[in-house]
Amino acid sequence: MRKKRTINWWKWSFLILLALNLAFVCVIASRVIQVREPESQKLLSKNQHSVLVGHFTTSRKSLNDSVARYLKKEEKQNLSYQIYASRTSIIFEGNYYLLGYEVPLYVYFQPIALANGNIQLRVTSISAGTLPLPEAEVLRYIKSSYKLPSFVSINSKESSLLIRLDRIDNEAGIFLKAKKIDLVNDKISFEIFKK
Repeated sequence: MRKKRTINWWKWSFLILLALNLAFVCVIASRVIQVREPESQKLLSKNQHSVLVGHFTTSRKSLNDSVARYLKKEEKQNLSYQIYASRTSIIFEGNYYLLGYEVPLYVYFQPIALANGNIQLRVTSISAGTLPLPEAEVLRYIKSSYKLPSFVSINSKESSLLIRLDRIDNEAGIFLKAKKIDLVNDKISFEIFKK
């Protein structure tokens, strides 16, 4: 007569729990590593106080090209981040390394032209790949990890960045004040001032 096999429920429960844990880790890892934005573009600005020289209106494409040139000119090492305007928001796109993997970091901002001509970028979304992240902690990470220009200040408590257009230096001694930023209708207006 054959001896009846007993099922070891603890063994099978452990294996099922182990499989669920591995599946969870795989899903989280794939969300973190996955690229959220397939294509990248870029962005720019300028400012200070003195005599009004004129006005100009530009488009997202021209603004992205100007910012890309500025970032390229100012780069001391390989560019580790990009900034560009999309139809609905300003996007900061960078990379960091986690456990040997390059993880894409995306920060979406809503631009606001302040009364003093500077630009405030309010955070609307932050993610690593497609995984949403807490805003204050990521802004602190960006502030400590990326070499941002001196005219950009990060306020992690308010989840915003301030771009001081009046502190952007150039040889001509001119600066810009933002008047209107309407990304949806592709109209971005500035006033030009001479120091």
